[in-house]
Amino acid sequence: RTRLSATMMMPTLPLMGLLACILALSLCEPARALAPVSLKPLPKNPLLFQLNTRVLIDELSKTAGKQCTLDDFPDAELAHIAAKGYDYAYFLGVWQTGEYGIKKSVKLLDLEPCMKGLPREAACSSPFAVTDYSTHKDFGGDEALQRLKLRCHSHGLRLMVDFVPNHLAVDHPWTKDNPDLLIQGSEQSQKEQPQNFFKVGDKVFAHGKDMYYDGWEDTVQINYGHPKARGEMCKVLCKMATLSDGVRCDMAMLICEDILEKTWGGRLNPQSDERAYGQFWPHAIQSAKKENAGFVFVAECYWDREHELHTFGFDFAYDKTLYDRLKELDVGKVKGHLMADIGYQSKLVRFLENHDEERAADCWKDTRQNMAAAVISFTIPGMHFVHDGQQEGRVRRISMHVNCRSKLEHDVKDKAIAGKYDALIEALGHEAIRNGEWRGCKTTASMDGNPSHERLVAHINFKDEEIALTVVNFAGEGSNGHVILPAHHCGFLRGKKVKVIDMLSDTVIEKDGGVLLGDNNGLWLSLEPWKAHIFKITW
Repeated sequence: RTRLSATMMMPTLPLMGLLACILALSLCEPARALAPVSLKPLPKNPLLFQLNTRVLIDELSKTAGKQCTLDDFPDAELAHIAAKGYDYAYFLGVWQTGEYGIKKSVKLLDLEPCMKGLPREAACSSPFAVTDYSTHKDFGGDEALQRLKLRCHSHGLRLMVDFVPNHLAVDHPWTKDNPDLLIQGSEQSQKEQPQNFFKVGDKVFAHGKDMYYDGWEDTVQINYGHPKARGEMCKVLCKMATLSDGVRCDMAMLICEDILEKTWGGRLNPQSDERAYGQFWPHAIQSAKKENAGFVFVAECYWDREHELHTFGFDFAYDKTLYDRLKELDVGKVKGHLMADIGYQSKLVRFLENHDEERAADCWKDTRQNMAAAVISFTIPGMHFVHDGQQEGRVRRISMHVNCRSKLEHDVKDKAIAGKYDALIEALGHEAIRNGEWRGCKTTASMDGNPSHERLVAHINFKDEEIALTVVNFAGEGSNGHVILPAHHCGFLRGKKVKVIDMLSDTVIEKDGGVLLGDNNGLWLSLEPWKAHIFKITW
């Protein structure tokens, strides 16, 4: 049985510091029996909160002194997530994994930097080496996941889970029961590339991989050239559509037809059937949405495949390009990226960290940079993705091969981040940011003609007569200049006395509405290095 919550040397940890006491009291309460409820329509720019299921279940189990399941995840915690304004609770890693995965994780304990110093009991199989797309036995099975979905709904939240389309665990039953549904090799393949092939009985299989790197040794590659393999994976997605409200598809671009061909070539030809051609995703997405019309598909995506995946039916795709440009602290590239078609941008996932990336507070060690990047990411169109711990300023990344994390007080270098994130998340609840349109704002030089205004990232979100104005100095030196709102969308401000109120601080500016539209050169602002404002405009 996969070990997910053994007794460890680490002390019990809270899920979120604000609710530690409520969590402890909730552990003894059984999950409530709930009837289905109708959810409000999803906002145009939804807010997602990712939780590490293995870590949370382990923490709950230690507190309770017993094996806990998804039924034990406190309603108070779901209520807290919903009250913050999140639309999705994304529970990472709920599916069944196997024994081989644990062995792989144990090997990594002294090799992977973020795992060093952890006890053997901390090792658990990677959630991306799935042996069965049923909810893990330790988590209560599919029935517990279904109840979690209903509990999320009772708080106005939607539930998201994972799908790993490219591969399965090396100890998946198909290696014995349905070997033709997997990419196979030969004795010679294994001899020449032992890092990419392995043997089960008399069959040689390929490890899951992408075009550029060796295989993941705890995985086996699915053969999408076999029509039955496609059908089985489509069934998995249809099942997920009944158990949850959305799915994040791991490395979704690996299943694009040309990438499969480049990676596997003739190995895609099945031995017992005619080869399947064409794209997998369009039919699979349509099939899942027939089960649940509101089921949302999110693609983890690289190699500039975002638009292609949008055309296949994905609702959102990762915006890794913006992440990289923010990480480079290159304001010119950031502003250039935001000039892309708005329809395309509205289907991107904006993030500063997730389970694969380093912690934002560690990446942007200067909190001012961290918050400036966050304000830019979360006020532009698309899905806004927050990873549990990001909002607290945690700095140590959690490996996917362990079920624990450091105590909060040992994992945060700047305690002020939590308050800053609280203010940011509250500001994102502004109706214009959640459901409005988005446009960039023009910036011009101050009276002295200095070019520092070019370092200002400025844009508006607007809906009806509600306006939010974001201005960020994404630079390590002071910048100033005039900001001009687009008159086509904000012309009704002319003739009004307006207040420009920063939702992140106590800054209030009073101006004639015409100034915001360019009268007297526009709204003049002088910002310190990395300073960020989200103004609401009232009159």
